[in-house]
Amino acid sequence: MIKKYFQLFILSFIFIFSGCMPLHTASSNIDYSQSENWAFLPIGQTDKPVDVFYVYPTIFGGNGPENMDVNDADLRHKSDVQILINSGVFTDTANLFAPYYRQASIDVLWLSQPEADALLALGYQDIIDAFEYYMAHYNQGRPFILAGFSQGSMALLNLMEKKFNNPAWQKQLVAAYLIGYSVTPQDLQKYPWLKMAQGERDTGVIVSYNTQLPNAGQSYVLKKGALGINPVNWKTDHTVAPASAHKGAVIFDIVTGEKLEEVSHLSDAYLEEETGALVVQVDPVKYNASQAVFPPGVLHMYDYMFFYNNLKENVLKRVNSFLSDNI
Repeated sequence: MIKKYFQLFILSFIFIFSGCMPLHTASSNIDYSQSENWAFLPIGQTDKPVDVFYVYPTIFGGNGPENMDVNDADLRHKSDVQILINSGVFTDTANLFAPYYRQASIDVLWLSQPEADALLALGYQDIIDAFEYYMAHYNQGRPFILAGFSQGSMALLNLMEKKFNNPAWQKQLVAAYLIGYSVTPQDLQKYPWLKMAQGERDTGVIVSYNTQLPNAGQSYVLKKGALGINPVNWKTDHTVAPASAHKGAVIFDIVTGEKLEEVSHLSDAYLEEETGALVVQVDPVKYNASQAVFPPGVLHMYDYMFFYNNLKENVLKRVNSFLSDNI
């Protein structure tokens, strides 16, 4: 069943990243005072003491290097599906805010670094603008979580690098779940206000990892020297977390958002010493859907799904720790 759905995913992935209409890369900024520029905006329904500001992953293929049209209804739907799949980790605990942004097309994977940076810049600025508007008009002093996946994590890391030398924002940050991308020692040295999680309850920190099979090597999202934490045992060393400690994977159809199955005690998990990857032992035929874009053995699309229940439990623990420390 899962294999069938993810064969469909690979075909859908190629379709998503090929036939989308080209769009304008408008020089004007997105107006985040307009509710239609937010995928999720819980105005009047902020009944939880904490918010989550979530940024979706790459859903746009484009016709070459270009930026997503946030007014395209089909692309909005794809964004909404991806937000719903991963944001369920947070929404039992936090109010969800999720902006649309002009992300880079999938071609960013194959560009030189200067070309990639230029293509990413528009979406990065959108996320800065959206977050600044959120803080000024929607946050109302509540603690907040930053959460992203893949290109969404890249945009949030850029936001933190450029804007989080602000002590007031640092004080409100519960944690930043920058999953499916890398933070390196060079990043921490250059931006000393960035701090990596060291356990399951510390706050004001970054939670990051990239899931792979053993010996899969580096990838676009897994940089050399990547720092990470194991979301099963919440350790940063190479200690193996046994499958018995795994709280359960939740597998979704990433085209429709339908929940396909829950898998208890999925696998042992450990941080690979050579690459910093979060390694699991799973059936490569059943789960290695990322071959559509990433090298074999890179399980990027499962970064949230494989550790869904562990992450969900951790969000509550970090929020409770933050609230306890700040009463």
